[in-house]
Amino acid sequence: MQPRLFQLLATPRAQASFQLWAFNVLVGTLIGTSYLVHIPADLSFWGRLFVPLALVSTVATLALVPGLIFALLCQLVSPVRLSGGLQAFVGAFFLALLYADTRIYNLLRYHFNSAVLNVMWTRGSEDAVQLGASVWLAIAVILTVMTAVQFAVWRWALTRAELRVRHGQPRRLLELPLFLWLMLLLPVVFAEKTIYAAADYRREHAVMNTSKVLPLYSGLRLGRYLPGSADRLPEVEVLPEGVGLAWPHEEPRLDPAGPRPNLLFIVLDSWRQDMLAPDVTPRLWHFATQARRFEDHFSGGNGTRFALFSMLYGLHGSYWFPALAEGRGPLMLAALDQVGYETKILSSASMAYPEFRSTAWVDCQEAVEDSWSSRLSWEKDELVAGRFEVWLEGREERRDSQPFFAFLLLDTPHQPYQAPAGGPFQPAATELDYLRLSGDTDEAFRESLFNLYRNAVHHADRVAGRVIDALARGGYDENTLVIITGDHGEEFHENGYWGHTSNFTPEQVAVPFLMRGPGVVAGLEQRPTSHLDVAPTILELLGADPAQRASWCLGENLLAPPASRVRTVAAWDRIGLWTVDGILNIPLDPGAGDVEVLDQSWQPYPDPEQRCRSQDASLLRLAEECTRFLRQL
Repeated sequence: MQPRLFQLLATPRAQASFQLWAFNVLVGTLIGTSYLVHIPADLSFWGRLFVPLALVSTVATLALVPGLIFALLCQLVSPVRLSGGLQAFVGAFFLALLYADTRIYNLLRYHFNSAVLNVMWTRGSEDAVQLGASVWLAIAVILTVMTAVQFAVWRWALTRAELRVRHGQPRRLLELPLFLWLMLLLPVVFAEKTIYAAADYRREHAVMNTSKVLPLYSGLRLGRYLPGSADRLPEVEVLPEGVGLAWPHEEPRLDPAGPRPNLLFIVLDSWRQDMLAPDVTPRLWHFATQARRFEDHFSGGNGTRFALFSMLYGLHGSYWFPALAEGRGPLMLAALDQVGYETKILSSASMAYPEFRSTAWVDCQEAVEDSWSSRLSWEKDELVAGRFEVWLEGREERRDSQPFFAFLLLDTPHQPYQAPAGGPFQPAATELDYLRLSGDTDEAFRESLFNLYRNAVHHADRVAGRVIDALARGGYDENTLVIITGDHGEEFHENGYWGHTSNFTPEQVAVPFLMRGPGVVAGLEQRPTSHLDVAPTILELLGADPAQRASWCLGENLLAPPASRVRTVAAWDRIGLWTVDGILNIPLDPGAGDVEVLDQSWQPYPDPEQRCRSQDASLLRLAEECTRFLRQL
């Protein structure tokens, strides 16, 4: 068997494929140096040694996938040039993916993961992520050029191998697969795994945290199994495997004689807290003088799916996944439907992504309108307002006999910030260039993007004002509870990140929240509140018993919030606890890493174990809340 294997490895085609694999490891390592700009400057000697070794090890490991494909193509595709061409394309695709991952990491500080794949494969995601023609052109150019380069390398390696075979010349050491692996790559892997294991044993977080800059890195975590290791961070189980919903324990019941005001939600996508201001949102600032303004309000997540989920369900974002799997709608809408509310959902962005047609709106899909004649978000926002005006006029006959629940999502402030030209904030960028954004942190560039965003918020403010005016014209003002808020915030490199979905800093999770209508006293609310509190507040205003609250949701009442609290925010693969001592960043899968303890600027604390110990009660409560409405399948 072995002689046959060695014979296969010695053929010119196999030698050329191996050389192409080695070329991809080399170029991939050079591309991967982009990750290293995120390494702290004060890293220890062992940390500085670990980083380059781990980079080479990671790239070589990832390159095993195209390497296996090279080997299969070498054996299965008979035409030599076709085999080489296919290998060249596979290698180019591998390097393109690696380069794309460096851009994603520069922007968001996470790598290709299931969240990125969800964007790529879910219908409707084109409304949320618009890369633009320049990015697609760059991708096409990079793939074409790299395929040509890889084919040239493969052809050169094949020619050299054929000449050596023809003249009976031995191969050089670096051209021998076993030598390259046993003498070069395996020692590198052994060294970096040893350094990581020692850091894990001693709880040297600075070294361990550096591994997160590398895609799919897997460290050797032996510390928990060895005697005498340093204190460990707790493992908090917030989404066990193989669970379904056991929700609710008791359905909220509305008092048949309770009030029935109309309910209007206006959500401005990506509207961060400091963008409620007289110069940016004059119409909503004026509305705020007549409303209850919540000054310390957090979203339930740093992305739309978890933000709106927490608002409509009253549950932490970790419940999104079983709710989606079971197609469960929110109890708040079910309760409104039972007492005769008419429902209307108008959204500039597709409700197929995130999958709200399978969750929040699953029981009222006929009421959802999210398809418009324009592709520009600012024009779609105006079409949403126009459709709301027409709908409101069309229900004149039942204005006093049937209350309504209307939900409007305005998308202009979401990336790529497609504001009308000539906004008040200048100089403003004309478009959002993701490739430049992933590498450029120049202050003037940041300011031009921030101005574009502020112009987008300014336009959404005008559209929201148009909706409020329609209420007044229709005679709905006195009997309509209006909630105006953002789903999440938006960051402009204040903490080293762009956009949202990447951290739990105030720029990404703190949002304006305004409420006006029957049962609501105007004024300023400074106690901490959350999107989690919206659903119980609405139903309790309509006559639900507050004593039932814990049996179906996890929020508080916005009109009587606690003086202090630990708030929970969610992301795709983690839950965040906002405490007075910092942010606890907890993976949904404990096997994915330790709890992180960070300050409000998303910088790690030097002694996370001590900080976690001070929040034992909060962590226990989170674990209970995240499993309260789950059952083992």
